[in-house]
Amino acid sequence: MKKALSVAMVLALALSLASFASAEDKITIDFWHSFGSGANLECIETIIGEFNAAQDRYEVVGTFQGNYAEILGKLTVAYAAGDVPAVTFCDSVDCPQLINMGMLVNLSEYAAENEPDFDFGVFFDGLMNYGTSPSGDVYALPFGRSTPLMYVNMDIVKEATGEEIIPATREEFVGVLEAVRDNTDYNPFSAPLICWYFANFITSSGNGFMSKDGLSSYFAVNDGALKSFSYWKQLKDDGLYIPPPVGNNPWINETFEAGETAIVFESTGTLTSKIRNSEFDLRAGFLPADEKFCVQTGGCNMVIPNKAGPDQAAGAWAFATYASSLEVNAFVNEATGYMLSHNDSFTLERVQKLWAEQPLYRVAYEQLQYVNDVYVSPYFAELNLEIVNLLSALMQDNQITAQDAYEQLLIICENLLPNGNATEYLD
Repeated sequence: MKKALSVAMVLALALSLASFASAEDKITIDFWHSFGSGANLECIETIIGEFNAAQDRYEVVGTFQGNYAEILGKLTVAYAAGDVPAVTFCDSVDCPQLINMGMLVNLSEYAAENEPDFDFGVFFDGLMNYGTSPSGDVYALPFGRSTPLMYVNMDIVKEATGEEIIPATREEFVGVLEAVRDNTDYNPFSAPLICWYFANFITSSGNGFMSKDGLSSYFAVNDGALKSFSYWKQLKDDGLYIPPPVGNNPWINETFEAGETAIVFESTGTLTSKIRNSEFDLRAGFLPADEKFCVQTGGCNMVIPNKAGPDQAAGAWAFATYASSLEVNAFVNEATGYMLSHNDSFTLERVQKLWAEQPLYRVAYEQLQYVNDVYVSPYFAELNLEIVNLLSALMQDNQITAQDAYEQLLIICENLLPNGNATEYLD
């Protein structure tokens, strides 16, 4: 599915950067990313290649640095040593931590000084939360942003239920899973043990996750976290949820694409891979609602560490704004499944054509109306690790109960967050 970017787009970039052209050797711009294989790697290599070919000032050199957690760890170590890339991917939810640590270029200030006509308002508001400081300054641009999506093997669902059903509510969801369990030999449901789904089970039930200032948890209000742990654990105990083997989250996609699992929750960033590799009737839907539809965003932003010199920063800015531009973002969406990030994305002919040919991409876009980002906190990166550890102990190792996980989470929040656990909603 690899497609070159349009000639018109490349020429537009060349014209926009013409003032930088010179006979001098290109300035090397080191770029760290997390797209290591398949459609994602093809995508980022295409973008780098087109950018380098379109202007004479900079040579972007992309390096795969592992997953988001690995990039964060490497970045913090490299920053302390003064040896950071000019531009890098960053897990969107880690941006508040990096902003709080003073590691990033303030892009609002940089644009005001160097490109005052640049408009940050072209992006969906819901994709800017993590990269914007409490004062309203922007420190990150959305790139490979994602939401979770419910992927459905309709062949299995139809065999199990006699109908084509994309469950919209938890009741419908559990009913389909029970039919798969009782009437077939397939796995009913799987999903990675990550905070995305733990948070969704809380927020789709009408409960809160964290305060808007990121300093308090809402886990104890209405026992929201206990209900989330209990719901997920009950699905497992009833034989409806099959956890991935320890340390092997890829197993979820592998078994789904092999036609062995009826339903999975996974990132929109795996959509293109699933379309390519699934030899069955593939469908998609919103994450099932309890009291309401609700979804959190994830994926990566592009950030510029503030250790770079003027030439490096200029090259990083040029590449980051190009890679996150309207047309390039539409290419990323089609090539990988990562989200459309611009308010005007739907106006593009290539987007309308894609939606007509592959309606699943439109499902992902339409779910954006239910975005409720709840992790905007400089403390989330550490909290996320603790939640994943609790989920693993609960769901994979059977070391603790849902009540144990809940009580341990409250203790963690009391020690980690400045204001601990709120007893009522503050916002």
